Amino acid sequence: MWKCTGKKRKYHMVKWDALIRPKDFGGLGILDVRAMNVCLVAKWLDRLENGPNNVSGSQFWSGLLGVRKWFQWGRAMKVRSGSQTSFWEDVWLGDCALKTQFHNLYNFCSDMNVTVADVLRAGTCNLKFRRTLIQHELEEWENLSDILESVHLCEGRDEMLWLLESKRRYSTKSLYRMMTFGGVKDPIMMEVWKCKVPLKIQIFLWMACHDRIQSAVQLRKRNWAGAKECKMCGAVETTDHILFTCPIAVFLWVFLKETPILGSVPSSIVELELIFLSRNHRFQSVLLFIFAGALWAIWKMRNDLVFEDKVIASPTMIIHKTVVLLTHWKQLLDEKKMK
Repeated sequence: MWKCTGKKRKYHMVKWDALIRPKDFGGLGILDVRAMNVCLVAKWLDRLENGPNNVSGSQFWSGLLGVRKWFQWGRAMKVRSGSQTSFWEDVWLGDCALKTQFHNLYNFCSDMNVTVADVLRAGTCNLKFRRTLIQHELEEWENLSDILESVHLCEGRDEMLWLLESKRRYSTKSLYRMMTFGGVKDPIMMEVWKCKVPLKIQIFLWMACHDRIQSAVQLRKRNWAGAKECKMCGAVETTDHILFTCPIAVFLWVFLKETPILGSVPSSIVELELIFLSRNHRFQSVLLFIFAGALWAIWKMRNDLVFEDKVIASPTMIIHKTVVLLTHWKQLLDEKKMK
């Protein structure tokens, strides 16, 4: 996927963003060192903000400000005296900062850096604006005033909370997952990484599901000069063709169709995913195990033909190869359980 050896050119089949995305979000889960470094540095921000010592004017603190924007994603404040909490910038009242909830008021505020203590001193609201507020801004002001009536300051230092963890304590893991967030969780990829097959097979399944195996069509997109036709049958060689519609692949899927757990012949990776999702969850792990053996056997046989000119003597060889693979993986799994 990503490799370079001297001056020899390699084809990068997958974008880096997909590689570093967490596995349960459909990525490969490779560690993003830069993001992890930010998360580790942010841990110092957490310690300093919750600690008794004020280092806001130090050179060390200035060095930490570079990661502060990431730290703000999960940071909120529990207000006591209000002296350590920014009225506009910090999340302390509601789910987001007041500058977001009341952006019109924030834009015309005389001092955007006031603390909660500055504003609510002596139980009154001490906000000043650069000009007289107009109608819709007055409505915002009334809403803000109503909300502030429920706030009562007390003695004690304000406490920082971490919203990305249920225990409200900072963790590098939670910030890292947020930085590499990939959207909605991918149920198929979650099962792929649980599948009891070797890691290289899991990675192959991941690449197949993302249409990133080195088919002729994919390589041509990367300026490869070779032919785009399948060496076995002459059709255009796409991922779906190699794994599902090439005659040798069709032969294997028709054979597997006779098993109760499959039931139909897939013609694409999307159809295979739909078959998988339609089955009872109890059988999904077994089904994925069989799929892995079939897809890897087809891929290996295709590579034997392309790179070593090994001609298939009989279509039944693909069935034999699949059974051998599944048996071998089962033995490896049994040996691992015995250790």
